[in-house]
Amino acid sequence: MASTYAQPGPKRQRVKDVKATDNTDYFQGIDKVEYNSMACPQEAGYRHYHAGERVNGRAMEEWLKYSVSLTEFRSNGSDKHGRPTYQRAWDDHTSSLDSYKRCIKACFDFCSKLGVKYFTAFDSDLVPQADSWEENKNNWEDVTEFIQEHVQRTHVKLLWIAPDLHSHARFASGAMTSNDAITFAHAASQIKKCLEISQRLNCECFLLWPHREGYESLFQSDIAREIKLFSKLLKITADYKERLAYRCQMLIMPYYRSSYGSGNQEYDRSFREEDRIHRYMWDVTSCLFFLKNYNLERFYKVCAPPGHHMFMANVYNMLGGVFLSDEWSQYDSRRLTLMMKCIIDQGACPAAGINLKLTPRRDGTELRDLVCAYSRCVDAGARALRAACGVASEQVFSKHLQQRYSSYHSGYGARMVSGELSMEECEEYYKKNQHQSHEQSTSKADHMEMVFQRYIDSCEQI
Repeated sequence: MASTYAQPGPKRQRVKDVKATDNTDYFQGIDKVEYNSMACPQEAGYRHYHAGERVNGRAMEEWLKYSVSLTEFRSNGSDKHGRPTYQRAWDDHTSSLDSYKRCIKACFDFCSKLGVKYFTAFDSDLVPQADSWEENKNNWEDVTEFIQEHVQRTHVKLLWIAPDLHSHARFASGAMTSNDAITFAHAASQIKKCLEISQRLNCECFLLWPHREGYESLFQSDIAREIKLFSKLLKITADYKERLAYRCQMLIMPYYRSSYGSGNQEYDRSFREEDRIHRYMWDVTSCLFFLKNYNLERFYKVCAPPGHHMFMANVYNMLGGVFLSDEWSQYDSRRLTLMMKCIIDQGACPAAGINLKLTPRRDGTELRDLVCAYSRCVDAGARALRAACGVASEQVFSKHLQQRYSSYHSGYGARMVSGELSMEECEEYYKKNQHQSHEQSTSKADHMEMVFQRYIDSCEQI
């Protein structure tokens, strides 16, 4: 992806775009995906996802606040080992404004087919690289008006914009932590413009992805200086948002490696040191510590994949959104049910909802395959929601936890939780009860895993 901004150069004549505003139906012949609990296996309808159905006190579409990632939607089948394998009717792979607007329109149409009310995008997904500041300004004006028109027509909204601070060569050594002051200023200017456009489009969130923020070698990196620069840009971004009087949730997405925790230990080890730890935000814990250390936690929340990262962000009340991708087993019923249980326990879906970052297969040339891939994921989330609601309503697991931690509900344990005990009191209590210290109670983990699986299996009958 190319960055939205470029160094000043000769001004190119702006050509009025007319092709992108036509009424072409890029998904002609494909019906809108509807709820049908009796759908046969060959049909693409939802068997579990019924947007308006009230589940656990809220409409299903509120618990499952889905959004489609425009970045993955624009995929052409290429990967690090292969060239593009298909070309969509809306994308001619040029940097023309017309091509970008066709891609945006196609995304609106795609969301309408799925019944999804949001999409997300990096700035480089929305406007092409410009040759001058003025041309870039004109491109943004044109695209913003184009998006506003389609929002009114389709009622599909842009949930968040993120500045692309990773794909251009100028950010090879970082954007917010660059050793070059001009590059740092460029990144700040790009963030500023994205914030202004985000406000105009009434986006509910604003995302920063510090993908390139890290170091390669200690001999050429002033890590202390880079981290201070990083925190400074996050702070002035939050300050500018306040000056705009823009009410949105600021988000950060740490640098997650999808292979981490996959069970492939050789693959995990090969990436853990070089590709992960050298990043300043290489997981949710390092991100939360960074925000807390620089008093930024009141401005930002964290986007995380299902699993440990999400659970830890939720514990610290810092969960801002969830994303599902091909790399994180988005159809894993157990993982998705735990994800939805976490959201239910929180009381509502996080501000950034559930972002669908699904890259089409290299041989997935038919648009029907694209629709099926997303509808399958949407339905998997709905099935997980139903299972999680069953778990929450019957309180089997909450009762088990209360019983397991019962020693902290009264007396010495309650005083310990409240912070009223000293080290001497702990020692005295142990002396009186040391005969009980070796009486280990069972966790009933296997039994509870079996019960949890039964809830998941029961959803097949819904």
